[in-house]
Amino acid sequence: MKRSNILGILLGMMLIAAGCGTTDSGDDGDDPPVTTTYTLSTTASPQQGGSVTPTSGTFDEGENVSVEAQANDGWVFDSWSGDIESTDNPLNFTITSNTSLTANFTDVSSIYSADLTLSNGPDQILLSFGQEQTPVSVEAPPTPPEGAFHAWFVRDNENLFTDVQSQTLEQVSWQLNLQSGEENTVTLEWNLDVDKADGTLTLTDQSGTFSVDMFSESSYQVDASQLNLLIIEYELQVD
Repeated sequence: MKRSNILGILLGMMLIAAGCGTTDSGDDGDDPPVTTTYTLSTTASPQQGGSVTPTSGTFDEGENVSVEAQANDGWVFDSWSGDIESTDNPLNFTITSNTSLTANFTDVSSIYSADLTLSNGPDQILLSFGQEQTPVSVEAPPTPPEGAFHAWFVRDNENLFTDVQSQTLEQVSWQLNLQSGEENTVTLEWNLDVDKADGTLTLTDQSGTFSVDMFSESSYQVDASQLNLLIIEYELQVD
């Protein structure tokens, strides 16, 4: 074989070998980074007190998380417990581990009833008011002519002998109307049955010229010829 042919064959083999040995796949051999995830779980205590958003979820490590408690009527949010203790709402934090949270709610409903007896000379009228789970109203009879003793509540343009409103209301006002009879002096006496009432119950007038704590007192007298409209107010006191 000619020397020139042998040299050509050797050169071709060298070029093929060089091409195969220098191919770059672009893979440096490192594994892709692993993302760590954590689980969030939330509950409400007691369950009837409210709810939490979100109820659960999965988040990447270092991710910012926000949870919010929503109280039902008659309840207020108190605090978070579990892996984080806080009174912030919404609660914002950076997740670094599996996290369990409990939203704690406080019952602020008001449950009480009152029998209110109004006396004018020999005549008496019995009214009832308060707050209960089931509101109740009883319509009053038509107002008698002037000169006849009468007393009634007015709410939403209705004349009522009984006006028991919802336990979830934080503020309640009763408008008490008086019409004197043979005597001008009207004596108010009340009996309270209190199950839960974390607030104030006050007897007053439109101008606030007097104030009677109805939880500590049990009677009061007014001159109905001079004062024919009284106000009974309940206001819940939440810490």
